[in-house]
Amino acid sequence: MRGFRRCLVLALCLSNAAAWADAPTPDLYVEDPYAPHDTSGSIARLGTMAGFLYGMPQSITELGLVAGAGQRFGRFAIEAEAAYFDLQTVAQYMSPIGVTSGDVGIGRGERVALLARLDVLRFDSHAIGPNSMAAIYVEGGGATEWVQFTAPLDSGIRPDNYKRIEGLVGFGVMLDHRLQEPIGFPHRIAWFLGLRVAMSPHQPLDMTVCRSDTVCAREAMPETNPGTVDQSMIFQSSLAFTF
Repeated sequence: MRGFRRCLVLALCLSNAAAWADAPTPDLYVEDPYAPHDTSGSIARLGTMAGFLYGMPQSITELGLVAGAGQRFGRFAIEAEAAYFDLQTVAQYMSPIGVTSGDVGIGRGERVALLARLDVLRFDSHAIGPNSMAAIYVEGGGATEWVQFTAPLDSGIRPDNYKRIEGLVGFGVMLDHRLQEPIGFPHRIAWFLGLRVAMSPHQPLDMTVCRSDTVCAREAMPETNPGTVDQSMIFQSSLAFTF
């Protein structure tokens, strides 16, 4: 009886070991380069951004880097994103050839966002090429933006630093390529090109105006586009890795 129990325990252990050994594991190798695309997985993204700072008395551009990370669930994805950008404007200055104009840096900013993205229209490998696909996507989410001014504008006005809560909506194009024999990281490489609109409740801003080297005063900034909502556009180009 004791020997039978030992044999039974040994049989159960061997069956459990076999079950663990035969447990299904993700097989990312694709035999057919025109097979349907499974885009699920973790995603990391790095790219550039260019936008326009709104609510200012003169044109100010945002130029910087953006990074994101999240999870893809087929057509749907959720990402956390961070951006760091410089503020630039066109100003006049003295040069060896006289008075000229060019881009000068006047500050910097950061933006942290949480985004959801959906591929509303996809084109598979039969339309794009072996192991490749394309998609037109829409996205939306929320963000917080911090802006710090380090130099006055061309008019001598230096806006106060501020923090904004923003809503983001956008759309774009994604070109996504599947590695037919993935080496682990990554198993997909994609390029995103998109346009976003950032919207924020309008808030009056203060500024510092220096009329001489010794006389400076705080004043309310002139309203260039009064309304209930301020908005601006942001262009992005990113390279993404799914793993």
